[in-house]
Amino acid sequence: MWPYVTVVLLLSIVLIVQLMLHFKTEFVQRYSSMLEIYEAVAVDVPLPRNSDLVTIEASDLQSDNARGLLVLQATLHNRALYDQAWPTLELTLTDTQDAVLSRRVLSVDDYLPSGSKPPAFSANAEFAIRLWIEAKDLGAAGYRLYVFYP
Repeated sequence: MWPYVTVVLLLSIVLIVQLMLHFKTEFVQRYSSMLEIYEAVAVDVPLPRNSDLVTIEASDLQSDNARGLLVLQATLHNRALYDQAWPTLELTLTDTQDAVLSRRVLSVDDYLPSGSKPPAFSANAEFAIRLWIEAKDLGAAGYRLYVFYP
């Protein structure tokens, strides 16, 4: 009988450890003291990535005819009560019939200034971005901007 009890206990411990490794971000979110435990055993805990809580508050795409560039301005808002990882943006340029002319995925390195990149998108914070995009001879009449986490 005792070998079965030992096997069940060992398997239970393995299951708990696997759950703690798989859901490490969620554990740290709920129990902040768990971060010290993960750091003590050298386990990296990534920031949460909840795209439902990141919104685009305002956006505008203007043409800079003097330089032949498009200027994208947008304000991102982290509605979460906790810090999150920086999201990825997808910019789609469209024509007058809303057909896709060009699509570009913008990583955090593309839209944040290189010298002042904060480590996290702070809780309930807004961040304004401004990008110059070379789109000569596309004839773009509209755009779509989408926030996601890969």
